[in-house]
Amino acid sequence: MELYDAIFYRKTIKSYSDKKIKQPLLEEIKKLCCNITYLNNDLNIKAHLIERGHLIHFSIGKEYEVKAPHYILMTSNKGEDYLQNVGFAMEELILELTCLGVGSTWLQCKLKREDVEEFMQLDEIDMEEEDYEDKIEYPVSLIAIGYPDKYDSLFRKGKKSYNRKKMKDICKTFNPKWNEVFEGVRVSPSIMNQQPWLFKENDYGFDLYECLPKKKYKIEEESKISMGGALRHFDICCKENNLNVEYAKKTVNNKRMKEYFISIIDKNQEEI
Repeated sequence: MELYDAIFYRKTIKSYSDKKIKQPLLEEIKKLCCNITYLNNDLNIKAHLIERGHLIHFSIGKEYEVKAPHYILMTSNKGEDYLQNVGFAMEELILELTCLGVGSTWLQCKLKREDVEEFMQLDEIDMEEEDYEDKIEYPVSLIAIGYPDKYDSLFRKGKKSYNRKKMKDICKTFNPKWNEVFEGVRVSPSIMNQQPWLFKENDYGFDLYECLPKKKYKIEEESKISMGGALRHFDICCKENNLNVEYAKKTVNNKRMKEYFISIIDKNQEEI
C-alpha cells in the first residue's frame, strides 16, 4: 500500500490487542521516526518510539481510555507554526505505519516534559541561555500504536464510510484538476472531527485558513495540529497527481473566526 492509498483506507483504532509488535518491525518504525519531515526547518521536531507502553500508562494514569502496547511521542520546541508542523510530520508517520500494517490513534498529549524525562532522552538546554524557552523540547502529541483487537479492523471498507464535510465547505471554487487533491484533504483526521481547514482560491493557488474552535472545547492546540495533518494530505495528493506546489507565508489578513496559516503556490500555473 502506498501513502496515497493509506489516506483513504486508514482508520483510527479504538481498541488494541495486547500483542506486541515484533522487534524487526519496531526497528522499521524507529527508522521512520528518525526520518520525519516538516516545513519549518528552524524547528526541532522529533518522534520518539516508546516500546514499553506501560511507561506511558504509568505517566498518564487513567486519563486515556485508549491503551496500546506501544506509543510514539512527538516533541518540539515552540517556534513559528510548531503545532502545524508537528501535525504535518505526524500524519505522514501515521500513514507510513498504516502501510506497515500497524494501527494508530492520535491522542491529546497531557504529558509534561518532567513526566517523560525519567525514561526517554530529551535535549539538554542550558537554562541560562537567553532563548531557552525557544529551544527546549516539549511533548506535543502522542500516538498509540499496535494491532487492533479481534473486534476491530485495521482498514476502512471504503471511502463512503467517512463522516466529513462536503467539498464546497472545504474550498468553494477551484479548478477541476484539484478535485482528487481536495478529496484527500476532505478525509483528513482532526480533533473531535472539527475539520477546521478552509482553502481560498486566488491567482497564485490557495490561502489556507483555520476555522478557530470555540474556546469551550479547549482544543486550540489540537486544532492547529489537525491543520498540519490536512496539509500533509494535500501534499501527498499533489505528488500523486503530478501537481507541483510550494508553501510560503504571505501577508494575508485573518478573516472572522478564521486564522491564516499558509499559502500554496501552484508551480504548474507559473510554468504555463
